[in-house]
Amino acid sequence: MRSGFRLAACVFSLVAATLVSGCVIAPVMPPRGLIYTDQKAPLFPGGEDGSKVGKSSAHSVLFLVGWGDSGMKKAMENGGIQEIRHSDYRVENYFLFYQRYTTIVYGE
Repeated sequence: MRSGFRLAACVFSLVAATLVSGCVIAPVMPPRGLIYTDQKAPLFPGGEDGSKVGKSSAHSVLFLVGWGDSGMKKAMENGGIQEIRHSDYRVENYFLFYQRYTTIVYGE
C-alpha cells in the first residue's frame, strides 16, 4: 500500500514538472526573479524602429490557466503594420501568480 502511494506521488511529480516546464520557454531565457520580473529584450533585431508599434500578449495564472495570442501576426494586426523592421519581447512575472509574455513589433 505504501509503495503504491510513493509510486503515485513520484509519477504525479514528474508529470507536473514536465507540464510546468513548458510554460516558461522563451526564445532567450534571461534570469527571472521568483517574486518579480519585468524584462524586455530583442526578439528579432533589425534596423530602425519605424513609425508604428503593435503589441500582442499571452497570459498565465499560477501556471494552471493560460490564454492569449502573443504572435507576431497578431501584433502586426494590432498596430496596423504591413512591414516589420524590428521586434522585441517583454516578460512580466508577479510572484509566480501572474505571468505575461508580450511581443512588440515596430514597422510601417
